[in-house]
Amino acid sequence: MKCCSTSIQSNQTPDIQIARRDFFYISNILSLFRLLLTPLIFYSIRQPHYVSILIFGGLAVLSDALDGFLARRLNQRSDLGKILDPIADKIVIAAVLFALVLSKNSTFPRLAFCIIIIRDVLILFGNGIVLYRVRTITRSNWWGKCTTFFLSVAMILYVVNLQGQIPFYVLCVGLLFMAISSWTYSQRMLRLLQTRVPPSKDSVTVS
Repeated sequence: MKCCSTSIQSNQTPDIQIARRDFFYISNILSLFRLLLTPLIFYSIRQPHYVSILIFGGLAVLSDALDGFLARRLNQRSDLGKILDPIADKIVIAAVLFALVLSKNSTFPRLAFCIIIIRDVLILFGNGIVLYRVRTITRSNWWGKCTTFFLSVAMILYVVNLQGQIPFYVLCVGLLFMAISSWTYSQRMLRLLQTRVPPSKDSVTVS
């Protein structure tokens, strides 16, 4: 229990500080750039236009890989980045999923689409409650990172319309990791809500 409590504490940010300079950090600009790419990715998949998919999708993946790296390398870690990065990831994934299910030739399972969308909405809602009540930003864990990786690979395979069962198997692995990560996220959020006392005043500041 003591070890678990230490892990939770390390992910907490009791006083969330968002300064204007945070919006000019390269890492946060990359997260915002990924958000701007979302409609272009959606449109490219709906066409479909594979060159555009390759360009815009590649830029999104590259920005996702670089934002965390640059934040650490340039010492640009910020609470804004901790909020923007997962939101950008989920919005891009949602856009790709919507484009897939709306495409006539896509074989992406509708049930998987519903499960992923509902899960991401619940996580965002839960994080919003934790952020509002205990001024804490929950971070993605190893299970969550594996979920994002396998779901991204599965969506790429469905976008390129790879024949056979490989896309489905990769999707199943992603859904398995998603179930585990959802459980760990829910347990972490419950522990945070039970162990932290909300502050008496609003501690989110913009300077």
